[in-house]
Order: sequence, then structure tokens, then C-alpha cells
Amino acid sequence: MIRRIVILVTGMVFLGGAFCYAQDYLTLEESISLALDNNPLIRAQDKQVYASLMEKRSSLSDMLFSVDLNYSYARFDEEPTFTVPTMGTFPVGTKDNYRFSVEVTQPLFAGGALYNAYRIAANNYRVAGLDREQEVRDLKFQVVDAYYGIIEAREILDVARSSAASIKAHLDVAQAFYNQGMIPKNDLLEAQVRYAEGLQNVITAENAVRLLESRLNTLLGRSISMPVDIEEEIPMPEIERTLDESYETALDQRQEIRITRLQIENAGKGVWIARAGYLPNVAATYEYEKLGEDPDVDEDRAWTVGVGLRWNIFQGGSSYFEVSRFKAIRSRLSYLMQSLKDQVLLEVKNSYLSAQEARARTEVAVQAIGQAQENLRIQKDRYNLQVATTTDVLDAEALLDQARRNYISARADYATSLASLKSAMGTL
Repeated sequence: MIRRIVILVTGMVFLGGAFCYAQDYLTLEESISLALDNNPLIRAQDKQVYASLMEKRSSLSDMLFSVDLNYSYARFDEEPTFTVPTMGTFPVGTKDNYRFSVEVTQPLFAGGALYNAYRIAANNYRVAGLDREQEVRDLKFQVVDAYYGIIEAREILDVARSSAASIKAHLDVAQAFYNQGMIPKNDLLEAQVRYAEGLQNVITAENAVRLLESRLNTLLGRSISMPVDIEEEIPMPEIERTLDESYETALDQRQEIRITRLQIENAGKGVWIARAGYLPNVAATYEYEKLGEDPDVDEDRAWTVGVGLRWNIFQGGSSYFEVSRFKAIRSRLSYLMQSLKDQVLLEVKNSYLSAQEARARTEVAVQAIGQAQENLRIQKDRYNLQVATTTDVLDAEALLDQARRNYISARADYATSLASLKSAMGTL
């Protein structure tokens, strides 16, 4: 019975560990999704988008009718009267006066100010959404960079461990040769020093992995020391667009350019709002009123309907100055747009060429690895025949390590450059 319980508990622990392992494993897409869910800056942008939406709705309400409800009470020290000579004094009011009124006002014409203010608020709402897209884009790139950085660091750690093991094997051979008096002591010492350097490289590589794992955990909103279980290989997809197509996509999709377009449009609408100061405002009103001596104000009733016009003829030239100000803002934004487009196109070209370069480096590195492996094999055979020195073997080992690191870095640079290209186009 006890044996069955032990087996059952062990099985549950194993299955639980497997379940946790499965849940902790993160693909790149899952990492990005987790980061977007937990990042406080994204949540702040969500609130900004909501605030802009409320501003848009508030501007729309300015074009709709408004209703004012009034209820008042006033008491005089004595009853109001009117005296007519030879006829006597007559009451014209009461001490207690209650008044209830409802007033409805509908703007009819404001020179386009209300409508353009609403359009500006609508554009600001779109700008808030684009600001959020830009924040999401930047966060995605950080996650991609950290994710591939971990894979690169782990592969370099494997290279460092493999190199240390290879040098240790050579050290053992050198020790045996030295014990037999076949090599001088300085050859043995050189192998020992290189092995110590290899162990230091392993320690450095392990530390780099830990730091990058902590960075990814921070981006994902997890504990900084939480284990990171991710993919083990960096993909090598083809570049989807030509350079010219990338240019066109960036000019159409890049968030900063779209935001500036909306700002230029808003400046133009600001000109229309300022010009509205030259024109009159027209509004229709309806008022229903009840008066009485008692709180229920049911004695006198009246209603009025009217149309009013208000025209500010002169205010020190403020409307003219406002028109000039918005025109200057629009011109400034137009110049900034030209500079922004140049900057975006430069970012696209830099990322595109970096991706092409990394792809070419990967192909060269593959050949270099094969050549370095053959060189190391030859040097080890020559050393076993005592026609090569320890320096020859260790230099060949160093060349192979460098070729492997170059290959790993080229793959990581290619994947990161592709993400950078998408970010520069505004499609990440």
C-alpha cells in the first residue's frame, strides 16, 4: 500500500512538473503577447486613447442642443405696490416669489468653429491610437531583440563549453606527452593557460545568458529570476519586400508620418476655427417659465421661442493673429514632415542593408566553420605526430570558435535586422 502511494505521489509530481514546463515554455509570439498584457506603458496609452475618445464625444456634444433647468425663490421685505395719484395704491407682486424655467438652446451657425473643433478632436483620437501603436511597436522590437539575444547567448555558451572541453582534451594529451618527455614544459603551460581562459569564457557566457534572461523577464512583467524556457534556434526567413517596396510601405504605414499628417490637418482646421471669429454666431432658443407665490409655481405660465445673433465686430485683431499663428504651425509641420520622411527612409535602408549583410555573413560563416574544422583536425593529427606545436592546435581551436561565434552572431543579427526593418516600416 505504501509503495502504491509513493508511486502515485511521484507520478503526480512528475506530471505537475511537466505541466509547469509546458506552461513556462514561451514562443516569440507568446512572449510579445505577454509583454503587451503586462507593460504599464501600454496600459497608460490605453487610458490616453480612452481620454481622447471622451474628448471627441465632448466636442460632438457642443454641436447638439443644451437644456438648462432653473428653480429660484426670492422674498421681498414688503409686498411690491404701484401708486396712482388720485386712484390709490395697487399691489403689483407678492412677497414670496417662486420661479421655474426650462431653456433649450440649439446652435445653428458658428462659422464652422464647432464642426472643425470636433474634427480636431476626432484626429486627436486617431493620434492617440497611433501613439499606442508606436509604443507597441517599440515594445515588440525590444522583446524580439531580447528573445533572439538569449538564443544567441546560449549558443555562444555552448561554443564556449565545447571549446573548453576540446582544450581540456588537448591538455590531457599534452600532459601525457610532457610526462613522457616528448614536449617542453612551456608547451604544457601554454595549454594550461588556454584552458583557464576557456573556463573564464564559459563563466562570462553564463553571466551574459543570465542578464539577457533577466531583461526578457522584465519586459514580460515576470519575476527577474524566473527561469526562461524559449525556442532554441533562430529562424532565417527571406526578406519579404524589395527596398523600394519597403520605402513605400514605410511612407504609408509608419506611425510618426501618419501622426504628422493628422497634425497638419488639425492646423488647417485651426485656421478655419480662427476665421470663424470674423463671422456671427446664430442660435435658436426655447424657454418655458412658471411663476408663483407657492413652491409649486402653478399661477403664471409662459413660453418663448426665438433666434439670436451675436457678432463680435472688433476684439483687437485677435482673430487675425490666430489665423496667422495656425498658418505658421501648418507650415512648420510641413517642413518637419519632409525631414521625418528622410529620416524614416534612412532607417529603412539601414535595416534592409543590415539584413542583407547579415545574410551574406551567415553564408560565409558556414564555409568558414567547415574550413576551421578541417584545419583543427589536421593540426591535431600533426601534433600527435609531433610535427606541430601546442600553439598550432590552440590557434586552430580559436579559429574554429571564432567561426562558430560569427555564424551565431550573423543569424541573430539577421533576425534582429528583419524585426528592425518591420519596425522602420511601421508594420512590426
